[in-house]
Amino acid sequence: MHVISLALTLQLQIAALAGAPSPATAQRAGDDSLRDLGRAHEAQAMFEHQRRNALPWGFGSGGRCDVRIGRFCWWYEDASVGLPAEPEEIGQRRTVLLASLDTLAEKHPGDPWITGIRVYYRVDNRQPAFADSAARACRGERWWCAALVAYAARARGALADADSGFADALSSMPDSVRCAWRDIAPVLPPGPRERYERLSCAQREPMESRYWSLATPRLSLAANEWRTEYFARHVVTTLLGSAVTPHPLSWSNDSAELLLRYGWPVAWSRTQPSSMAALTPEIFGHDPSPSFHYGPRTDLLDSVATTTDDGWDLTDVHAESRYAHPQIRRIAGISTQLARFRRGDSTLLVAAWAAGDDSLLVPRVSIGAVQVDARLRAAAGDSTLIGRGRLMLARPPRLAGVEVSDTATGVLARSRTLFPDRRDSAAVTLSDMLVYRPADETAPQLDEALARAIPGDTVSVAHPVGLYWETYGAPLTEAGHAALETSIDVERIDRGFFRGARQRLGLLDPESPIRIRWADALGATAGLASRALSLDLGNLPAGRYRVTLTVGLPGLPGASTSREVTLTDR
Repeated sequence: MHVISLALTLQLQIAALAGAPSPATAQRAGDDSLRDLGRAHEAQAMFEHQRRNALPWGFGSGGRCDVRIGRFCWWYEDASVGLPAEPEEIGQRRTVLLASLDTLAEKHPGDPWITGIRVYYRVDNRQPAFADSAARACRGERWWCAALVAYAARARGALADADSGFADALSSMPDSVRCAWRDIAPVLPPGPRERYERLSCAQREPMESRYWSLATPRLSLAANEWRTEYFARHVVTTLLGSAVTPHPLSWSNDSAELLLRYGWPVAWSRTQPSSMAALTPEIFGHDPSPSFHYGPRTDLLDSVATTTDDGWDLTDVHAESRYAHPQIRRIAGISTQLARFRRGDSTLLVAAWAAGDDSLLVPRVSIGAVQVDARLRAAAGDSTLIGRGRLMLARPPRLAGVEVSDTATGVLARSRTLFPDRRDSAAVTLSDMLVYRPADETAPQLDEALARAIPGDTVSVAHPVGLYWETYGAPLTEAGHAALETSIDVERIDRGFFRGARQRLGLLDPESPIRIRWADALGATAGLASRALSLDLGNLPAGRYRVTLTVGLPGLPGASTSREVTLTDR
């Protein structure tokens, strides 16, 4: 009734220019609007009943159920299964429905459901351009019209337009609606979900920001495509909450959660009932595939957490959510080394990478980051599969990585590094360490170290390992030097249970960490002092090691940074 009241008010204001209508005229207009809305619902319900009866016959789940949500069972279908073809009869009946909805929309362009459902069925009919035209004809509340335009943009693959469109819709929504659309409880793991649901809408914002930062599918774009997809799903839940669907079940909370977590099917089939007591066929919705779980591991939602690529399980069939990105068919790994260096109030992010996936035929390389203010930034890197590059950021990065994409094959090779929030308390602060291959005895500056930086974390015992770092904020002597105490510790971290047990029993010698300590008087400019060191690790056995660097002023706590490397005997 809210939208109807707005429509009546607008009609009265326009008619007042030629003379005020009688109360009977206003009443008839309201009756016509309600009657036509009822006709739209009847036409939509008839189509879905007809669709159910015409669906192609398929096969059941075979008892498989990866996730149970209320009355629904969901499982992941591999892309090789294929989608069932829609019978021609359903397409013909959808065309009749759309003609009816178009006629009613011309009479009531401000009705939110009629406008929205005609956009929805054009997307359902694989007509994204026509869906866009229908969305732009919306004359209802500003936020709803903006959401429909963004929904249509997402359907035609304009993901950046969809992202900005949903941002516009959110900014103009009533507070209660905005809070509901922002709610990420359905896609959170159980523990964080319980904590999140106890918070007020305003208190939830930090967790929402962190989740969307970590769940960004591609850092190389300014738009978060998974978040855009989530808002598009909200459009569908808003429309189907008062509609008939192919499922022979009434809409409820479990219907909405299923849709928000895994999306709405793009194809349907039916099979004979599995129970003798059932009278109607079972309906199966087929989601687009391949899809991936972009959400982070549970512990990463803590602001002090750090990780590399193992913080995401993209293929988990029991995950809280899935998203089939229209341009990503497969996700591969990439060996990457990232390091951060301060440049005034900005952060210089440098990267070395090596992508070994043979299916990357036309690679497009980007270095990307999510800053602590949740803004995405990216820069094009070398176009080759092995390269180095840099990205200047106005804010420190929360998440960073390198991506090598091939739009021709749909392959995305990506890396991720999650940095902890900075909490500098020491008088002297440090950059990250950059591991490189030394070429001679000369200590390199950053440009030279980056040119020889190792892509990844694997180094050979056959060659020395170079470490480059910078210190910031050290007070200078009269000679313009920074007097610092420096230490490096190299400790093995992959002993494993059996190796540790044998060492405790005296069957193996325990590994002794390498410790190097020295005092430095470094030349510094504007509080910045650079240092490079070559380490010979040839006496160490192959394994996983943590290299820890600590730098500080004499007698005061120092600042530390570390990097893990895999030492090989090749």
